[in-house]
Amino acid sequence: SYVVLAIKAGRIYTPNTLIRNGIVVLKNGKISYVGDDFEKSKDATVLRFNDGICVPGFIDVHVHGGGGYDFADGSVEAFNEVCKYHVRGGTTSLLATILSSPVDYTFKVLETFRKLSNASKDGAEILGLHLEGPFLNPEMRGAHPVEFLQTPSEELIESFLEYADVIRRVTIAPEVSGGVEAVKAFSSRNVVVSIGHSNAPYDVVVKAYDVGLRHTTHLYNALGVSFKRGPYRIPGALESVLVLDGVMAEIIADGRHVHPTLIRLAVKTKGFRRLCLVTDAMRAAGMPDGIYRLGSNVYGSEAVVKDGISYTRDMRSFASTTISMIDAVRFMKSIGYPMKKVLLMASSIPAKLLGISNRKGFIASGFDGDLVVLDRKLRVLLTVVRGRVVYAENKDYIGLS
Repeated sequence: SYVVLAIKAGRIYTPNTLIRNGIVVLKNGKISYVGDDFEKSKDATVLRFNDGICVPGFIDVHVHGGGGYDFADGSVEAFNEVCKYHVRGGTTSLLATILSSPVDYTFKVLETFRKLSNASKDGAEILGLHLEGPFLNPEMRGAHPVEFLQTPSEELIESFLEYADVIRRVTIAPEVSGGVEAVKAFSSRNVVVSIGHSNAPYDVVVKAYDVGLRHTTHLYNALGVSFKRGPYRIPGALESVLVLDGVMAEIIADGRHVHPTLIRLAVKTKGFRRLCLVTDAMRAAGMPDGIYRLGSNVYGSEAVVKDGISYTRDMRSFASTTISMIDAVRFMKSIGYPMKKVLLMASSIPAKLLGISNRKGFIASGFDGDLVVLDRKLRVLLTVVRGRVVYAENKDYIGLS
């Protein structure tokens, strides 16, 4: 039995409009009203945040772990714990991202997730899995273990596609042998195909685009740039995705992976409506400094976390991050972007990428009850997933629904 819950806030970003001193009413896990008619909340339990900012829940389409666990650990406990950790940063739904691992091990993780059918009641909702690999370019592997990278054969693609019901997204380097065919196979089964860990030249990116490439994994990171072929300068993977209007992209806005000027260039070329913010966070998010595995504890690669920043063992590259979605939102705000646009990139655009903007990414009547309340310093005060309070600074609110 649901209590009717109402959240009163000083500001509500839908995010297309700003409502001052309004309420959001939640009923049966959905938003039933948003506006300034307080009569609508007369039968409700009202949570008051007079200085608070109520925004749509954040959707993180690229996250590996947090709170000491990684989705690639493949256990029910790991799935639940990562989801529980990230609601503290305002994430209400996410794609559980699996680093390149041995193929049979990856199938086991897919199997576990299929049986799980979203067990976690007190964490973010999992919208499906994102396989980051194994079809990546070894030269652009970043922190992926080179021994687990594969070239996509027809047989291998077929075995992955038996899990098309749970794979929501896959990152592929289209220039690897069989890469363009892989893009086509996954996209024809409604899996979002993203280019990443790639140095594909323009002609290959266009071929991939023609057969369904629609997104870019961590824009600027592990993407080749323009190069000379004989005397000619050819666009690389990066310039190609920036120029192709039909390809969306995500940015790790942690203030380290991508320089603010490069973010501005992306916003100028792609516009806000084609860019998402992601954390790409790993298990060390929310944990003390130390040595951690990115990916599963069995097959992952070692990373060193120093002052909360995660590096590869040789300290020459970043290895994933330890941020939350609210950190990405705060960073974008700090380099001068307006709240409304930043919120689009954290909620509405990822919802559009996943084809769920009819129920997520906006505060609107009939939409899923996924909300976050922030204070003026953009700290998370409250996180609501499907109408249920899963995180609150005030502990008494937790579990209200």
